[in-house]
Parts: sequence; structure tokens; C-alpha cells
Amino acid sequence: MPGHRPAPSHRRPTGLSWFPYGCCYYPEHCPEWFWARDAERMAAAGFNLARMAEFAWTRMEPEPGRFDFSLFDRVIDALAERGVKSMLCTPTAAPPRWFTAAHPDSLRVDGRGRSLSHGSRQHVSAAHPAYREASRRITAAMAEHYATNPHVVGWQTDNEFHCHFHDDHSKAARLGFAAWCEKKFGGDIDALNRAWGTAFWSQEYGGFDQLLTPKPEAPTHSNPAHRLDHLAYLSDATATFQRDQAEILRAANPRWWITHNGVFADLDYRGRFAEDLDFLGFDSYPMFWNDPRRRPANDAARLDRVRGWTGNFIVPEQQSGAGGQSGSGGRGGYMLDSPAPGEMRQFALRAVARGCDGLLFFRWRTARFGAEQPWLGLLDADDRPSRRHDEAAGLGAELQRLAPAIRGSHVRVDAATAGADFTLNAGFGACSLGLDPPETVAAHANRVLFDRGIASGSVHPADDLTGVKLYLLPHVTLFDPSWVEPLEAWVRGGGHLVVGAMTGTRDRQNNLVASPPPGVLADLAGVTVRDSRRINDASVRPLVLEREGEAGVRVEQWAEVLEPGENAEVLARWAAVAGDAADDGFAGRPAVTGRGVGAGRVVYAGCWLTPTTAGALLPPLLDAAGVRPILPGLPAGVEAVQRVGPRGPVTFLLNPTERPVGLPDLGPRRDLLSGEAATWTLPPFGVVALTEPTG
Repeated sequence: MPGHRPAPSHRRPTGLSWFPYGCCYYPEHCPEWFWARDAERMAAAGFNLARMAEFAWTRMEPEPGRFDFSLFDRVIDALAERGVKSMLCTPTAAPPRWFTAAHPDSLRVDGRGRSLSHGSRQHVSAAHPAYREASRRITAAMAEHYATNPHVVGWQTDNEFHCHFHDDHSKAARLGFAAWCEKKFGGDIDALNRAWGTAFWSQEYGGFDQLLTPKPEAPTHSNPAHRLDHLAYLSDATATFQRDQAEILRAANPRWWITHNGVFADLDYRGRFAEDLDFLGFDSYPMFWNDPRRRPANDAARLDRVRGWTGNFIVPEQQSGAGGQSGSGGRGGYMLDSPAPGEMRQFALRAVARGCDGLLFFRWRTARFGAEQPWLGLLDADDRPSRRHDEAAGLGAELQRLAPAIRGSHVRVDAATAGADFTLNAGFGACSLGLDPPETVAAHANRVLFDRGIASGSVHPADDLTGVKLYLLPHVTLFDPSWVEPLEAWVRGGGHLVVGAMTGTRDRQNNLVASPPPGVLADLAGVTVRDSRRINDASVRPLVLEREGEAGVRVEQWAEVLEPGENAEVLARWAAVAGDAADDGFAGRPAVTGRGVGAGRVVYAGCWLTPTTAGALLPPLLDAAGVRPILPGLPAGVEAVQRVGPRGPVTFLLNPTERPVGLPDLGPRRDLLSGEAATWTLPPFGVVALTEPTG
């Protein structure tokens, strides 16, 4: 693992001394005479980096043990002649046919016993010994070949681990899971039985050799503790597979950076997986949200979530146009909306504003064959530059002006949510009760912060909260007791903690705790839960959350009756909807409480934070915590983000609409993107990066 890598922190810069900017390039898809012209065009667009080789295993190893890197040697040289460096990828997301033909048992198996097949990608089990050996062999050959090539500056491991499909019930995975459990429980099968509660439904195991992977509907619901450990194993198996590659690359050239392009389901991006990376990569495709009204806030929330795992990141794939894939089998084809003129640039600059320290567009040229022909590149399939290319070229000049000002900086965070914990999300998914999961709830809360122009982010409960004024724990059911002490110290120092319903109700094995909710947080919050109910239909026995002097808010999904301690005050109570007498005895009883702790405060909200309840509860809590907008007085809809670093703060303002927006006079500032004095009208999808006022 890289010894220079600091502990994970949402404020950690990447450490890059330059801003990598470029595209994903597939020279194996085009004639060789294209390469020199492509390199010339890339350089003219301000590109300094190309990512290559993630799906070219067969080109580099056409048969087992015989390697041929001549294609990429020539491409790397052609790019270097124009000043474009190369980031290579280990090509293990798409093993050659000769491998799967020799090892048919390496194919992953889904929960219903069906093997995956060659002809797509990510179809082989990371637990299979022969696959791990083949992965190490191609990685070692590439690393040795390029160790002294000055034009290769970094690596991406594999490609999009856990994309499309993350489950695995193959024989290799079953044996790997059994070995993983034996190590976790110290060889004590009784300890496993106790941790999983296998006394329920006569599930006891007599030895680790009897363990199975949890299947869906076999014939009914599986054990949530069993499922959580299986997901943890799959994540760990992927991390082990990646570590094989990272150790080889580090040994070959310690100066190379190593990253991976996520993020996808059921992978612990803060755990062992991240320890082997210099920084995380995030493939950013905002058009997956087709509702333009929700897209900016959702895009911002996903970028914040990535930064919350390990700090600043790069974007190895930034959407450059409409994206899509062909349909086959049970998967229908699709094609996303096309970004409007200026919107592609804004997507990229939103990423930069929220912690991106390097960005590559996907892709350079639209593919003329294969499953991703609908995925548009900067050049069309006929090789003509598109408006997307021209937009990227204009952005290249802007980033050259901006990069020195943001180097070494981090994103300012005044208010944060906790939604990016692997165990929480995996465990909640195994026992969700149909409730919105923590990351969805965090997005609801982030929308409130986004709309108010608050400096916001996602911060893990184990991370450093220095500088954060308000911190929201949205329904953190699987709460780690080790988080309590640092959270209490932060609150006593002046922090405002907001705790959502059901927090602390389960242990980290996904079993209910034997103490009243909120479990280990009860003393800090000064409250316990006396009653609760699931609200499956808000029109049946409806409940309203009422604060004195304000209109009530109808609550959905979940409600709790609270019993405040002697030092807690009631901030809101339950009320029945007028004309509906059936309220389960909730009416008039406490629903939200607050308690002063040192210089700070803890608020417990006994309801599920939907967009409605988050919009009603959070604004006064933000005010009480002293959280103010980055720039007060901005028009509604204008997004504000600030990066803070050695060269001072840089404030980004983004207009995510198709109409121009006038801004208030913010004083004499420079726009670092244009290099000129800032003006106070943002065009459609416009962005400015402002210095502090001068004079």
C-alpha cells in the first residue's frame, strides 16, 4: 500500500502537481494512420493526458504468455510527440476468450445459479485462482514493459468494478466466502452462529465447510446478517484482486499514480480498496437523471459522496454527449439525453468545483461497432469534430488558467451528511423495510443545502469534522459505537448534530441491539424512543409534525414517539390530521427533541427525512448552527461551491438553467476561467470561478 497516503479525509487533496485533462482513447478501434492526427487534435484542444487499454487484453496477450505491446508503444510515442501523456489501465475487466475457454468454471454465477458468459464484460469471478494468476501475469508484463517509459504517468486498475453486476455465487466465490468467514470468526463456527443468529429457522452450521452464499428467495427471505457478510466478502475479494495489481505496479515504478474509476454498488471505497489507490476516480454521467429539475442537485450529491470517501478525486470518464448501450437478452437498450450547448462544460466544472483534480472525457471518438455505439464521443463516428469537441477545447484553455489557483485545495464544507458508509448501506439494503435508504435520504438533505447555497458535503462518521457546523446522521441504523466519543467531543466544541429516526437500532452485524433506540447515542441525544410505526400509506391514519406557531407537515414512511430526558426539550409534536381520529395514540406526543451539550447541540428527529420533512426541519436547524450561504443574496437556482487552498478561496457559481441569470454585484473580482474581471450575468449553463474581492 502507498506509504505516502494520508488517512482518509474529505479534505484530502490528490497531491497532483498538474491538472490532468484529456479523454479516453481507443486506438485499437481505428486505423493506425488516425493516431498522429488524433494526437495533434488532442494537443490543440488543450489535452495533456489520454487513458487507454482497459479493454485491450487480447491485443496485448493474444495467447497465454505471449505478449505484444507494439500497438500501444506506437500510440504512446505518437501522443508524446504532441505533449500528451498516457495513463494505462490493467485490461482485466474483459478477459480473452482463450481464458474462459480454458477455465469455464471461472465465470460468475448469479443468485439463481445461472453462469455468466463470454461476449460482454466483467463476467469472471475475482475469486477464481486462475483469473487472479492471469491478472497478475498481464499486469506484471505491462508494468515491466512500461516501467521506464517517461510518457506513462499513471494507471487505472481494471474498469468499473461492480458495474452491471456485483453478485457471485460461483464455486470459487463460495469457497472464498467460507475462508473469509473462518478468518473473521477466528475459526470458531459457534461465534459465526451467534453473530448471524442462526438459531432462527434452524440455520446452524456445523463447520465452515458447510457455508453457502445467501440466495434470493430460496424460497423466501434470507438472513440479513448472512447477507451483510456476503456483501462484505465480495467487496473484500474485489479489493484483494485489485491489490494483486497495485503491488506489482508500485514495485515497477513507485512514481506512478494508481486510481480506479468507480463508483458502483456494494464496494467499500473507504476500506482496503482505497488503501491501494493514490486517489479515487469517479465516472460522471449526469444525464442518467433525465429530469433536468433534479439533475444538478443529484449530480452535486454524487460528487460530494465520492469526495466524502477519500477526499479529492479525478474523473476518468466525464460524459461528453448522449450515452447509451445496445439491448440484448433481458437488458433493453437505452440512450440518454444529449447535454445542451454549454451543459457538458458545466458538468465538468461542477466536478472541478466539488473536488475533481483531473478530468477525462468519455470518449474521444464514437465507436462504430460494439455495444456502445450510442455513446457519443467528442468526435462523431465519421471522425468529424462535433460541438462537443469544440466545447471541450474551450474548457481546456479555461482549466489552464484555473488550475494553479485550486492546486492543493479542498472543498469548503459547513454542513454535512453521513450517507457513505459501506456497512450501513449494505446492511440497510439487507433489511430495508421498504424505507428510503440512507444515501437517498442524504440526497434529500443535500437538496435543501444545495438550494440554499450552503457549503455542503458528505462526511463519514469516522472522519474529522473540523470546520463542519452542522452534521446530519440520516437513519444510521448500523451505528458503530466507536463513533460516539469523537462525535460527542465535536458537539461539545460547538457542533450541531442532527440524528434521524432508527439511528443506532442495529449492531454492525445487522442485528437489533438490546437497548432502547437510539442505542449508544441515547445519552448524547438525551432521548429514547417509546413507540414507532411504519407508514406504508400516508393516507391511512395520517400523522402531521407540528411546531408551535407553524403549519404542520405530513409525515411519510416512519414515525416515532420520543421520551425526552430531563435536559432535552421538545421541538415538535405529533398531531392527527383534522377529521381523522385514528392516530395510534401519537397525537400530542414528542416527535423532535433538542439537547444542549457543551457549546453544541443534538437534535433527534423521530421521522423519516423525506424531501418534505427535510425541507421543513433543516432550515431552522441550519440557522441555529450559524450556517449561512456561501454568498448571500444569490438568485434561486444558482449553485455555489467554494474551494479553499494555499492561494486563497475560489468560489464557483453555476447556472443550471437554460436562461440567463443576473447576479448581485459581488464586488471587484476576477473570473479565473476567463481571466478577466467578473461580470454579473450568468448565461445559460454558465459558470464562473471567482477570486475574493480585490481592493
